[in-house]
Amino acid sequence: MLFQAGLGIDIQDNSVSMAYLKGSFKGVRLAAHAIYPLEKEGPVEEKLGIITRLVRDFMGKNRITSADIFLGIPRDTAILRYIELPLTVKENLRGALTYEMEKYVPISVEDIYFDYQVLSEDKVSNRLKVLLIVIKKSAIDPYLDLRDRLGAGISGIEITSTAMTNYFSCKPDMPDGDTYALVYLRDDNLEVNLVKERLLNYSKSVKMAETEGNLHSLILQELKPLREALGQHGRVEAAFCGPDAGVELLNRLREEGDLDVRPVELSETTVPSCALIPAYGLALKGVQKAPMEINLLPVQLRKKPNKAGYYTMFVLTGLIILSVIAWGGGNIVRQKLDLNQLNAEIKRLDGEIASIERIQTKCKKLEDRIDYLNAHRGGCLPALNILKDLSRRIPEGAWVRKFDFSDKGVQIEGHADSASELIPLLETSPLFKDVAFLSSITKSKDGKERFRIGLKIN
Repeated sequence: MLFQAGLGIDIQDNSVSMAYLKGSFKGVRLAAHAIYPLEKEGPVEEKLGIITRLVRDFMGKNRITSADIFLGIPRDTAILRYIELPLTVKENLRGALTYEMEKYVPISVEDIYFDYQVLSEDKVSNRLKVLLIVIKKSAIDPYLDLRDRLGAGISGIEITSTAMTNYFSCKPDMPDGDTYALVYLRDDNLEVNLVKERLLNYSKSVKMAETEGNLHSLILQELKPLREALGQHGRVEAAFCGPDAGVELLNRLREEGDLDVRPVELSETTVPSCALIPAYGLALKGVQKAPMEINLLPVQLRKKPNKAGYYTMFVLTGLIILSVIAWGGGNIVRQKLDLNQLNAEIKRLDGEIASIERIQTKCKKLEDRIDYLNAHRGGCLPALNILKDLSRRIPEGAWVRKFDFSDKGVQIEGHADSASELIPLLETSPLFKDVAFLSSITKSKDGKERFRIGLKIN
């Protein structure tokens, strides 16, 4: 999980290993690790004191304050049983196991701690396959003392077999359906496990000092039940963990046991040694969900899960959401301001456009008036020029009392001593044509001739 941290402490007779894991967006990271040797012989109190100092120094050096701590204990301290039960007891499996515990282990239920995990369900036969792990309370008590000495809560306790299973099962290149054996050699202990579909389906621990024969014969002997359990006629795949995984030993196992044995490859990982694998598998529970959920520490004694990672994730998620909202809100505000600015500019331009349109209307009227005047100026002779020409051509003995000027021409009325002399005089003008009397000539009382003449303009 994001921002979670786990500290795995694998305590064996001869050594203590520590692995500190941190979860992030890039995945699980091994932030710190250490392996310390221990004197196998010695009082428990003295050994616990040494382990307490080592753990405190490791946590202080690496500034570990809020990690979930998981302890690993030797495989041979626990009793493992693989049992089958009716499917109907699944809802109250712990109660059913408590009630029938004496059928599986020769110890009183009041003197033990236990945990279990369902390995498979067969709905056709209505059966459950269950892994039951039992440990005496007297074997757990020293680790409870360690918790008190450290002054820090412990989230869980399990054996190295389940921790190793979690390490290999959580590797990204390990398919769900893989079935393989784990051969783990450390100090004078040989541990043989069978992992099937990421769960521990078989486990056995043997002290090599109590057996006779060489190492490869012992391994072959302990792997034989696995072949029989799997019912395989082909080669059994086995991963070898330990310092004695020499080429000669592996070749002899391949030849004599028909085994596909290969050493555990750590070159592409951040784990420096096979001895650190159990501690790594323990710490995994602090940062992600692991396939093997065994926890031998009673519920009431477990440290409550550390929520710092959750809170950090929620805070960061909240900050991201607020940032997105602020960014989106800022964009909306900016768009609103830009829109208001555009609307104001459009409104201002509308006023200028209206003013321009009014000016254009005035200009059009002026243009029309100018065109009208120009039409009259260019197409018609000015009246003053006509009057000037008439006054120059009409003799002194005649005068005009009425002058009409229109598009049809000019009409003049007046009196003259001899009206008939006017026609030739007016015809000589370049301004007129079709000069003619519009009415007959009449005499007035004073003897003058009254005329009415029409002229057309050239």
